[in-house]
Amino acid sequence: MTGAVEGALRDALSWISGVASELGHLSWAVPAGVVAAGAFVLVAGARWRRPVAVLGAAGVAALAALTIGPGVLPGWDLPVGRLALVGAAVAGALAAVVPQVFPVLAGALPGALVAELFAPEGMRLEVVAVGALLGALVGLFAARPVAALVASAVGALAVALGAAGLLGSTGASRILLRHPTAILALVVVLSVAGAAFQLSRAWGRGAEGAAGKGGGKAPPPLKDWAEKG
Repeated sequence: MTGAVEGALRDALSWISGVASELGHLSWAVPAGVVAAGAFVLVAGARWRRPVAVLGAAGVAALAALTIGPGVLPGWDLPVGRLALVGAAVAGALAAVVPQVFPVLAGALPGALVAELFAPEGMRLEVVAVGALLGALVGLFAARPVAALVASAVGALAVALGAAGLLGSTGASRILLRHPTAILALVVVLSVAGAAFQLSRAWGRGAEGAAGKGGGKAPPPLKDWAEKG
């Protein structure tokens, strides 16, 4: 699993560097637009439950296929890349109908990754399944922070890539492209800040609270997992 995670990290850094480089060769209006869109998602994107659920579920499913798929399903003939695409499509479609699929998957993936660290060779699939189940339960009851973090991470990535692209072919841009970990570090910092800012309004709760104030009554407390999409 460690090798798969390291490979995924290398691929992510290479992708970040490549996208930032491409944006740097375009008109300044393109990376500026990416920054503007990313900033909006960074501070307000988690409020819209269904879009967050669809994109988040698709991303988590693809990441799961790339990280734990080869170790848990070594006998499958389906290429990992195609497995990621199929998983993303299925998970995104399910989340469009039942948004709670997204926090469940978002909790199941880290649960499975942690369980795989301690799984005996002969019981890997069973242990990973138990870890995924426990993680899914945690995600189910933590939908708001999960949605806030994912939306903020997407927005932060767009802001960081767009900002790097705005630098064009300057010396600072060349340094960032050689060290994409600096861009990734900026994404992490902005993600945490954005998630903290959005938390009270994430997963549709902000709009519901405003509606409750307009009617003079606070809405009745509901569990996130029981709310309708």
